[in-house]
Amino acid sequence: MRSLSLLLCLVLGTASWIEDEQLRAKTAKRVSNPPKKVVVNLDLPPKERWAHLAKDPLFANYKVDFTNYIAQFVPKLLVPLIATVVKGMKHTMYPDFAEEMEGLAPALGVSIGEVVVANLIYQIEDIGVTCEKRNTTGPCPPKQNGPGICSGLVANGRGDASDQVWQGRNLDWNLDASLLKYTLHVDYQRKNKTLFSAIQIAGEVGVLHGMRVGGYSAQMNARNKGGAILENILGELLMGRKPPSHAMRKAFETMSDFASAEKFLSTEKLANPVYYVMSGVSHGEGAILSRDRVKLVDAWHLFEKQPKDTAHINVQPDWFRLQTNYDNWEAAPDFDNRRGPGVAHATQYCNATVDQSCVRKVMTTWPTQNHHTDVTTIMCAATGYMHTDVWTDQTGTIVV
Repeated sequence: MRSLSLLLCLVLGTASWIEDEQLRAKTAKRVSNPPKKVVVNLDLPPKERWAHLAKDPLFANYKVDFTNYIAQFVPKLLVPLIATVVKGMKHTMYPDFAEEMEGLAPALGVSIGEVVVANLIYQIEDIGVTCEKRNTTGPCPPKQNGPGICSGLVANGRGDASDQVWQGRNLDWNLDASLLKYTLHVDYQRKNKTLFSAIQIAGEVGVLHGMRVGGYSAQMNARNKGGAILENILGELLMGRKPPSHAMRKAFETMSDFASAEKFLSTEKLANPVYYVMSGVSHGEGAILSRDRVKLVDAWHLFEKQPKDTAHINVQPDWFRLQTNYDNWEAAPDFDNRRGPGVAHATQYCNATVDQSCVRKVMTTWPTQNHHTDVTTIMCAATGYMHTDVWTDQTGTIVV
């Protein structure tokens, strides 16, 4: 324990928000809620797949809640650009997803333009607003109160009879409480059987993270603050590059195993940079894919050395990989070094056995879980285990 404390002192450095006991205490008071569970029938025509949401009372105030939220950071000048996206949706988006969005809009009582905004939120969120106001999936400046980013962990049992690969995911989005209640656990089904399950926010047809039982699990984390807004939008409009969340859903729908999904997510053209964190069902099937818009920058697998980290900046045991929002071959910034504590905690808590208990402990320990953490999910594609916590203040409630 003494050595762990020393290690934490070394890795925390000058990360002021991590040392803020008030923020830590605020995080400890948050309570867990289950996400809303819905089923999407992939055998239906795309425009009909989300129609059942119109009958669910949970979404009665969705339009007001969502439009109030996006008004904080989407300027009016973007409206014509969004309209252009709408006109070219079948070119810009995967065609079936575009049709889903056309059917989702009336189901939620919003315009098609607003649904497009929901699906481009990762591309357009960083538009001249402060960390306090935006849904911070990109790093905040040093003097702001914390990161509002994400963390991912893939860990492979060593010497365990099961030799299972587990994945932990924290979504640090800093969403308004009014939108947290629209966190969905979606079972995508064909012939009345679940093909894969995913976590997303109502209004999105792309997924933030998910799992295909017997195949793999995956999540997306922000890279380079999600990229530059103009390049993101132009890449989508002019070149047909896909939102990372849409590409990940397409992988879940069409790729049945870890290797094929990794190849797809490594090569599909994307609207903006991203990290994909993946885990499979066999020994060693775990990787962090660092992507730019057109190509794979790096793939760091379990039980493989990181060739780019020649200075040994980010040393991790070979049986797990922990990713935050910085290239894993470079140093994390002092103002947001969640990587160091996360590596220390994974080494401590999962050293004996890798299972849902140890992975959840890593993901719910400060600062991996912090005051911006909205969702924690633990997944194991080999066993089919998937559990999600939606974190709210004690005074908040989620109706499911």
